[in-house]
Amino acid sequence: MRNRSVMSRNHCKTVISTKGIQLREREFANGASELLHSRNRQGGMIMEILVPLNNPECLEDYIQAGAREFYFGFYDEEWNSRFGEYSDINRMSGYKKLANANTFEDINNLIENIRKKNADSYITFNSASYSNDELKKLEEYIEAVSTNKPDGIIVSSPELALLVKKYDIPVVISTIAGVYNSDIASFYNGLRVKRIILPRDLRLEEIEDIIAHNRQLEYEIFIMRNGCKFSDSNCLGFHRKEMCSICANLDRATDEIILAKECENFENRSNIEYTDMLLKNDFHNYACGMCAIYDFVKMNVNAGKVVGRSDDCQSVCEDIRLISANIELAKKCSSKEEYLCQMNFPEDRSVMCTNGMSCYYPEVRF
Repeated sequence: MRNRSVMSRNHCKTVISTKGIQLREREFANGASELLHSRNRQGGMIMEILVPLNNPECLEDYIQAGAREFYFGFYDEEWNSRFGEYSDINRMSGYKKLANANTFEDINNLIENIRKKNADSYITFNSASYSNDELKKLEEYIEAVSTNKPDGIIVSSPELALLVKKYDIPVVISTIAGVYNSDIASFYNGLRVKRIILPRDLRLEEIEDIIAHNRQLEYEIFIMRNGCKFSDSNCLGFHRKEMCSICANLDRATDEIILAKECENFENRSNIEYTDMLLKNDFHNYACGMCAIYDFVKMNVNAGKVVGRSDDCQSVCEDIRLISANIELAKKCSSKEEYLCQMNFPEDRSVMCTNGMSCYYPEVRF
């Protein structure tokens, strides 16, 4: 494993050694859990910024902005020919090359290019479900990338986690798996996974509880873009333009509010219409978790995730710079109140921050 060099905002370089992590993992199996993440605890945890890499030409810009972890999928016509157009390799397969611009042939080169930048790469195999035949095909993909090992493969099920471990590649548990409590996290800890991506609808106190019970794991949280009105793990709707996700179909449908006679009055109807408007037009229309960065730094969360595999490179860079600045600020602040008073807000805060409707973690301020 290699060393990680991280450039801070004052341009001082800190080298954090990861030598011996495999030894520490074996020691943890014998009960020495505190040693596993010593690379992050020496001098404080580094909360990395994880971003989608749909266009390899954006890699250098993302790194210059402050990102050090990258996730991506790929689009494969062979998969579609064999399993059909509505069978997904990952959660964004429905958007085809718009969200998965890479071909499978591109993947090993992409992993190598990211490694040369001293950054980490993660491949997404996180569809809501797979047939046995699809799992066999996925194993072919996994075997093909195993010689040039990515830093992790993001999976949505225990079966797929075991397949990935078979090829000695670190496993990352997707939000699709629905790790909503410490018992589920403990189950995946038993499978010796590397990291868990926590659901975006968890409260901060729930996140803190999960981490406290399984500190030896790495954790990733949602921090920017593309909220979800429901639950990723309990939603089996397609993410695609022609059929849409369930939430988007409901938003676009013509609706009518019907009240029982005994409930029909101006106040009730006005409240319901207002709530309907908020949920349709404002709730997670964008999604931002900037206000919670202080909490996540104190929890020793390993990575904050920027969503949006089909989003514009420049706007993603702006988010990376904003997150990076707030992480640095949070590390310097002595209290949450100090951080909230000084934090850097998104440029369009007048829209995003209204009523907490675009907050990933509204309990911080509302």
